[in-house]
Amino acid sequence: MTAVPSAGYVFDNWSGHTQGITNVAQNPVVFLVGDRTDNNRVMTANFIPSDLRFTVAANSDPPGGGSVVFQPVQPLEGYPVNQSVSVLASAEAGYVFSRWTGDLAGSENPRTISVDDSKAIAAIFNPTVNIYCSPSEGGSVELDPQFSNGYTAGTEVTMTAKPAKGYRFSSWEGDASGSDRSMTLNVDEPKTITARFVEESPSRWWVWVVIGLVGLFGALIVLRLVYARMNREAPE
Repeated sequence: MTAVPSAGYVFDNWSGHTQGITNVAQNPVVFLVGDRTDNNRVMTANFIPSDLRFTVAANSDPPGGGSVVFQPVQPLEGYPVNQSVSVLASAEAGYVFSRWTGDLAGSENPRTISVDDSKAIAAIFNPTVNIYCSPSEGGSVELDPQFSNGYTAGTEVTMTAKPAKGYRFSSWEGDASGSDRSMTLNVDEPKTITARFVEESPSRWWVWVVIGLVGLFGALIVLRLVYARMNREAPE
């Protein structure tokens, strides 16, 4: 059985039917219900007011990745002992919240903590990679690895441009450059990249066919004229 003090109070001791409990100041406490002949117990958890106050130090990693918000707001002198506090990680543009470290663990956001001691927590934020294609119908970009919740800072990501039918890849713009369809990117901060595609010129083979036919037709006309002239000039 666990005694849970409210803000500004601390547990003092158990009283009542405490048979079998060697330390009435222990919390939580374990006991056997059958220690009494009638199998019933009535116990009281006694709390006493406390002037103890504790602070919660919160950091963001990286510092520009976001912030941590407390509700209620932390007083200058700290929270009363056992104050229940909601802790919310708020990401800046280009980042997403990843997890808690320090005196708080997990990825649930927001979290509620009981300030039973001084605490130090940190919110980890991951940079994101935003990819755009210009024009949008020109193709797509494949990322490997592909994470929707951002990347651990320093992750190496391979980008591959995939042109749509009738387009070809031209170049990378923004936080990447070059004309290679595939390249590796170090995600050490938020990245915004545009893959530029250009429309391929339609095939002009029929133009050359027409030119060839016109040339052939013209040559035949010339030959015919020459042949006719030769026939006129020939002696009878």
